[in-house]
Amino acid sequence: MSYDPFVHNEQQKKKRQERPLCRLHYSLMTRILNNPSSSTAFLTENGRTSQESMINDVARFMYVLVNEMCMTTGKIGVDTKDGFLLRTWGYVEKELNMPNWRVKQCKDYAMKRGWITSVQPRERYTGKDNLEKWRGLASIKKVTDKYFADLGILKNRLEAKAKARKYLKKRATEWKRPVKYILTPITLLARRRKERAQASNTAPTQGPTTPPIPI
Repeated sequence: MSYDPFVHNEQQKKKRQERPLCRLHYSLMTRILNNPSSSTAFLTENGRTSQESMINDVARFMYVLVNEMCMTTGKIGVDTKDGFLLRTWGYVEKELNMPNWRVKQCKDYAMKRGWITSVQPRERYTGKDNLEKWRGLASIKKVTDKYFADLGILKNRLEAKAKARKYLKKRATEWKRPVKYILTPITLLARRRKERAQASNTAPTQGPTTPPIPI
C-alpha cells in the first residue's frame, strides 16, 4: 500500500486527540459550550460571562491548540526527527473553518488572559533590489500552564508533561538526535545552518557586518 500523506496526517491527528489530557480538555470545552457560566475561566474582569458567541469560538480555538500541542513544551506543532514542525495560524484557521479576523479575535482574547503566547522569529535576506530586508518566520505559539490552571486541571497538565518528557527522551534515543534539536523549530534550524554557511565564507579577521537576528 502506497504512503498517503493526507491519510497519515489524519491518523496522527486522531492519535493526538486521544491523549488523556486532550480528552479531558474536550469534555471541559463541551461542558462550557453547553453552559458558558459553568466555568469562571471565561468571566470578564467585572465577573460577568463573556459574550456567548465569543466563548463558543474561543473554546473551539483552544480545543484545536491543545490537540496540536506538544505536551513537553506547550508549543503548537509536532516534534519530528528533523526538528519541531510549527503549526501556522493559517493551519488553525483551516482546522476551525473560521475567517482570519475571527481567529485573531480569539487569539487576542486568549493572550489577554495569559493562556497563550506567540513569538515571531525573523531572518535577514537580500531582496530582488539587492537590499537587505527582514522577513518573519512561522510564529512560535505556546499554550501556557495558566490556561490549565484557570480550568482547574493544572495537575493533569503537569502529569502529562512529565510523561511526555520520558517518551521524548526515548524517541530521541531511537532517532539519535538530542532532545534540544528535536524541540527546535525547523525554520530556526534552517536559519542557523544558513548563518553558519555565511560565517564560513567570511574571513576570520573580519568582524560581523550585521547585527544578530532578533528572536
